[in-house]
Amino acid sequence: MIRKLVRRMRLVGAIRAWEYFFKWLLIAIPCGAVVGAAVSLFRLAIDGANSFRADHRLILLPLLPLAGIVIVYIYKKAGFPHDNGTNDIVAAAHDGTSAVEWKKAPLVFAASVLTHLTGGSAGCEGASLQIGGGILAPVSGLLKMGKNDSSVLMMTAIAAAFSALTGAPAASAIFAIEIAIIGSISYSALVPCVTGAVAAYWTTRLLGLARERYVIDGVSSAVDFSALGKVAVIGVCSAIAAILFCRAMDLSRKYYGKFFTNPYIRVVVGGLLVAGITLLLGTDIYSGAGYNTIEHAFVSRDIPIYVPLIKIALTALTLGAGFRGGEILPAFYIGSTMGSSLAVVLGLEPSFGAALGFVSVFCGVTNCPLAALILAAELFTEIVNAESVMLYFGAAIAISYLLSGYVGLYPAQVYYQSKLRLRRYRKRDVKNAEELE
Repeated sequence: MIRKLVRRMRLVGAIRAWEYFFKWLLIAIPCGAVVGAAVSLFRLAIDGANSFRADHRLILLPLLPLAGIVIVYIYKKAGFPHDNGTNDIVAAAHDGTSAVEWKKAPLVFAASVLTHLTGGSAGCEGASLQIGGGILAPVSGLLKMGKNDSSVLMMTAIAAAFSALTGAPAASAIFAIEIAIIGSISYSALVPCVTGAVAAYWTTRLLGLARERYVIDGVSSAVDFSALGKVAVIGVCSAIAAILFCRAMDLSRKYYGKFFTNPYIRVVVGGLLVAGITLLLGTDIYSGAGYNTIEHAFVSRDIPIYVPLIKIALTALTLGAGFRGGEILPAFYIGSTMGSSLAVVLGLEPSFGAALGFVSVFCGVTNCPLAALILAAELFTEIVNAESVMLYFGAAIAISYLLSGYVGLYPAQVYYQSKLRLRRYRKRDVKNAEELE
C-alpha cells in the first residue's frame, strides 16, 4: 500500500536522490579533506625542492641521471615497472574497474620531489591526481563499491587533488566530470566532485596555503572586435602549442622505448640530455615547476617566443625518459609564456595574453573547455574593465578546443562525441523519469 502510494506520488526518484546526496556527503567530505591535506603537503615539498635546487643548481643538476635510476628502481620494486601515470587515474574515472593501488600515492610523491630537486622539467598537477587516486583507492574496497561508485570516487579524487593545488574548486569539479569521456559530462558525479573539491579547498585554506591569483588588465568594458580578432589568433596558436606538446610527449616515449629498451639506460640518457641542455642554456627557468616563470609572464614584456618551445622539448625529454611529475603545469607554463609573448606583438597587455594562453593551452591538451572557462573565472579575479572578458576567454578556449583536434595528454580519454558532428540519439522507451531508477 505504501509502495503504491509512493509510486503514485512519483517520490521514488526524489527519495533515491536524497539517499545518494547524503551518502556522498558522508564519503566526499572526509575524502576531500584527506586528499587536500596530502596534496598540500606535496605542494610544500615541491616548493621546497625547487627552492633548494635554485640555490644549489650546479651541484644538483648533474645528479639528475642518478635520480632517474632511483626512480626506476623504486617503481620496479613496488610492482609498477610499466606505470602509466595519470592516464591510469583517468581510465579508472572512466570505467570504474581499472585498478589503482594505494602504493601509487607515496611513490609518485617521492619520485616527483626527486625529479624537481635535481632539475627535471615537470609539473605537479598530474602527480597530485595520482596521489589523490592512490589515497582513495582503498575506500572503494572498504565500502564494497560497485563499478559506478568506484568511478565516481575516482572523479572525486581528481576534483579534490586539482582543487587543492589550483585553489579553484568549481573548475576542479567540472574538470573531474569532464576529463574521462569527451563530449559526455557525468552529471551524476557532480555533487560528489563539488563536495570533495570544496572540502579540499577549505583544508588548504585552514592550513594557510593560499593559491596563486593573477591580476590581468587591458580588457575593454565593451566588446572590441579588433581585440576579439587578436584573441582568436592566440586561440589558434594555443591549439598549435597543444598539438606540439602532446605530439612531443608521444614521440618522446616512442623513441626512448625504441632506442633504449632497458629502463635504466633510458632514464640515464634522458637525464644526461636534460641536464646537458639546461647547462648549455645557462638558465634555471625550464627546470622544476616553473611557477616563477608563469608569474613573470603576467608582468613582463620581454618573454622570448622560443621559451614555450624549449619547455615543450625539455618536458617531453624528462617525462618520456621515466622521470615523474605532472603534465598540466607545463601546459600552464607553455600557454602563459606563449600568450604573453604574442600579446606584445599583437598590441595586447601581456597579462591578458598570458591569461588567455594559460587556459586555452590547458583546454587543448585536456579537451575540457568548460573546466578551462570556469578556471579562468576563478583564477583571474582581479580584472580591470572585465564586463566582456569571459567572451574573450570563451572565444580563445573554443578555438583551441576545436583546432587541437583529437590530441590529448591522456590516451585513456574516450571520445563520446565528435568535435565536428553532432551525435543524435533516439528517445528511450521510458514512460516516465522514475523508470530510469
